[in-house]
Amino acid sequence: MKLNRAIKIRLYPNQAQEKMLNKTFGCCRFIYNKMLEERIKGYEELKGDSQALYDHRYKTEKEYKEKFEFLKEVDAKALQSEWRHLKSAYDNFFRN
Repeated sequence: MKLNRAIKIRLYPNQAQEKMLNKTFGCCRFIYNKMLEERIKGYEELKGDSQALYDHRYKTEKEYKEKFEFLKEVDAKALQSEWRHLKSAYDNFFRN
């Protein structure tokens, strides 16, 4: 029998921390949606050619930072994790 345990933690950020958290969440959501949009377009354009789809190079969060300056204001690791989450979601979708 598998037993799962959890720990609940409450955070009480001050106003500056709350503002930074909201900015980080918004930027993560923005970059996830932009990368998802790019992947959908790439799939629609190249869906007949599986090798070209496999070789297609998608933008990284660094390239989005150059285009959208406000992404530089948040933690880079948060944006990198969104790229990993999207890649994992796509891999799981096409694997099953």
